[in-house]
Amino acid sequence: MNNTDTENIDSFFEDIITSYETRIQKIQTAFQSSEYITESYHSLFDNVHNTLIDLKKERDILNLKLCESLAKNGSLRKKDYNTMMSSILISLNEKEKEAEDQFLTFIEAQKEIAQSLKTGLLGIKDLASQDSDQKITIFKEQLSQISELQEMRKQMVIKTFTDFQNIHSRIMECLKDLLEKGDHVLAKDIKNVKNQLLKEIN
Repeated sequence: MNNTDTENIDSFFEDIITSYETRIQKIQTAFQSSEYITESYHSLFDNVHNTLIDLKKERDILNLKLCESLAKNGSLRKKDYNTMMSSILISLNEKEKEAEDQFLTFIEAQKEIAQSLKTGLLGIKDLASQDSDQKITIFKEQLSQISELQEMRKQMVIKTFTDFQNIHSRIMECLKDLLEKGDHVLAKDIKNVKNQLLKEIN
């Protein structure tokens, strides 16, 4: 075999390895992106958690004002008001927790996927093996399936939060309307609003 033949063979193998390296790099980029996504989800979760705390504070303040207003005009004792409103607030708190837990589960799934990608990459490290091309193809298909599954999970999380937000907004709207009545708000008004809200929540 002359030098030219040797150079051609070396060039051939170099092209193959370069091709594999390019494919591996694309997968590594996808993996790195998944890590960044996980970090961003953690940051988003912190923001969402803090937002939920702020919403609860706002809700508690408004609820307390209405409770004091009713007690002041003699329409309803604070104890009776709290008892009457407890079912609504408990339902809302449950939906709030469901949304937060679902989001946390989604984040944990992201961490597991990141680890799975890392393991998959280690399984393709032998670029010269005969089945590496097949491994890469399978791995890319898995990436596509993972992306589709995560998109579905993300949409479920978004829907849960949206449902909670809508319910919270509706309750706040009702409490504000009652509070605006001032001394004219009566126990029967609270009862009517409570019954309506429970229908909407459940």
